[in-house]
Amino acid sequence: MEKMIYLISDTFFGRHSKAKERGFSSTEEMQNAMINAWNEKVKDSDIVYHLGNFAWDVISAENALMNLNGTINFLPSTYDLAIKEISHEVFDGVSVIENGIYVIESLDLVLSPWPLKNWPGKSHNVLHIHGGDKRHKANLIKELRFNANCDLWSLAPISLESLLEVIETFKEI
Repeated sequence: MEKMIYLISDTFFGRHSKAKERGFSSTEEMQNAMINAWNEKVKDSDIVYHLGNFAWDVISAENALMNLNGTINFLPSTYDLAIKEISHEVFDGVSVIENGIYVIESLDLVLSPWPLKNWPGKSHNVLHIHGGDKRHKANLIKELRFNANCDLWSLAPISLESLLEVIETFKEI
């Protein structure tokens, strides 16, 4: 079975205001729904890049990490104090990438927790996927950039394969 790569950001597990904004009656309801949505897509053998704002508190972060499928690589952002606090704990398949910008040359891909105006390889059609404010949506006419904010993708990770298909479809138009 081939490993899939998924991307997501701004899950904010445990944040009451996000649960309310997303139409849930409680943070527990939001967390359970989002974990289920994640695990419906992501298998244990898959790789996930979480591009910032994972959880609001340590308890919510630990609970989510114990229940989410995949090998999860975190690029921490502003509200990732919980991930930073528990990053020393041992969770199988979890790593933290501290430098803020992560380049995967073999995939022509640049990841970050926030949108970059300029990124390595931008002029050579390198794809930039970021987290952050959901107002920063893709505009493929201007640049190869996608926002992985879960509010834009049905509160679940989006596969890199799906994003590449969108780009190919766009090129055909």
